[in-house]
Amino acid sequence: MFSTLPVSTRIGLVALCAATFTAITSELAPVGLLLDMARAFNISAGRAGLAVSAYALIVTVAAVPLTVLTARVERKRLLLIALSGYVVSNLISAFAPTFGIVCFGRAIGGGAHALLMSMVSAYAAHLVPKKLTGRAISFVFGGASMGGVLGVPGTAAISQLAGWRVALVVVAALAAVLTVLIAVCLPPVIKPAGRPSGPYKVPRESVRAFAWVISANALFFIAHNVVYTYIAPLLMAHGLPETSVSVALLFIGVFSLSGLWASGLMVDRWPRAGVLASGVAISLGIALLGGQFMPVWGGVGVAALWCAGYASIIPFMMSGAIRARATTADTAGAAINSTSNLGILLGSALGGQLLAVYGVSVLVPVALGVCALSMLVILLSGNAFPAHLGEHEDEEAAEQVCAERGPLMT
Repeated sequence: MFSTLPVSTRIGLVALCAATFTAITSELAPVGLLLDMARAFNISAGRAGLAVSAYALIVTVAAVPLTVLTARVERKRLLLIALSGYVVSNLISAFAPTFGIVCFGRAIGGGAHALLMSMVSAYAAHLVPKKLTGRAISFVFGGASMGGVLGVPGTAAISQLAGWRVALVVVAALAAVLTVLIAVCLPPVIKPAGRPSGPYKVPRESVRAFAWVISANALFFIAHNVVYTYIAPLLMAHGLPETSVSVALLFIGVFSLSGLWASGLMVDRWPRAGVLASGVAISLGIALLGGQFMPVWGGVGVAALWCAGYASIIPFMMSGAIRARATTADTAGAAINSTSNLGILLGSALGGQLLAVYGVSVLVPVALGVCALSMLVILLSGNAFPAHLGEHEDEEAAEQVCAERGPLMT
C-alpha cells in the first residue's frame, strides 16, 4: 500500500501504528487483569471494572477540551507527552497501595489517551500524499485493533505468570521504549510562521456534515458495545465451552483486522458504499449470532464478520470528520475519539441493564435497532459520506490538514 513512499515516511506510519497499539493495550489491560486486581484489593469485580469505565469517561469528557487547549503545542512534542503519560499512568497503577491510587493512575492515562488518539489521524495525514490519507488512517488504527487482539491477552498471560503489577510495568516499559523511538524516528510537524489570523466563518454545510459524522460514529459504537461487552455469555449460549472463550475471542480479533484492510481499499474512493457495507456486516453478524440454530463455531465465525465490519468503521469516521472541514483536523479527531468512548460507555451500560432485567436474548434486537438507526443517519448525511470521492475532493480535505499544521521537517 505504501511501497512508493520514502523510508522515513513508512517508519513514521509504523511508529504511529505502534502508538495506537500501546494506547489500546494501556486502556484495556485491566480487562484481562480484573479478577487479579479485585482479589489484591479485596473488592468486587464490578468495582474493579471502574478502572476501565472511568478511563473511558475521562476520554469522553477531556478529548475535545484538551485538544483545543494544546492546539499551539508542536504535534510531535505533544505526542511524546501523551506517551509519557502512559508510562506514568501504568507505573502509578502498578505500584499503587490502594485501589483509589490505581484509579488516579488510570485518570492520568485517560488524559494521555484523550490527546494521543485525537491527533494520530491528522498526523498520519501529514505523512502521506493527499490521495493516501484514508489508507494511512486505516493503517495507523490497525495498531489499535492489534492492541485488543494481542495486547490484552498478552497482559493477561503475564499476569498469570508474574502477577498483574508486573503486567502493568511491562506495558509502562513498552510505552517508554516507544517514546524514545518516536523521539528519534518520527518527522515533526512544524507550524507555519505566516498562518493568517482573524475570524473565519465555517460554512453551514460543513457543520452539518460534521454533526452527521459524529452522530453516526456514536451510534455505531453504542450498537457494537451493547452486544460485544457481553459477547462471552452470547457465545456460551450457543454451546461454546467457557474454556474456549479466550481462543474464540483471539480468532475474532485476528479476523477483525481484515475489516481495516477492506476499509483501506474504499475509504479514499467510495466512502458511502464502504461505511454502509461495514454497517451491513455488523448487522448481519449480530443477527446471525442471535439466531437459535447457529452451531458453536459458526457463532464464532459470524461474530468475526460483525467485528470486522466494526473495525472498518473507524477510518471512515475519522476521514469523514476531517473532510467535513468544520474544524481543525486535530479537533475533528478529538470529537471522534470522544464520541467513540461515549458510545462505549452508553453501549456497555445499556447492555448491562438489559442483560440484568431481560437476559441475553434481548441484546441482539436492541443492537440491530441502533445499528439500523446509524445507517439511516449515513443515508441522510448528504455530503458527509460522498458516494464517490474524486481527486479534487480528496486534495481539498488533505490541504486543510496541511494548512493547519504546516510542512513536515524531514
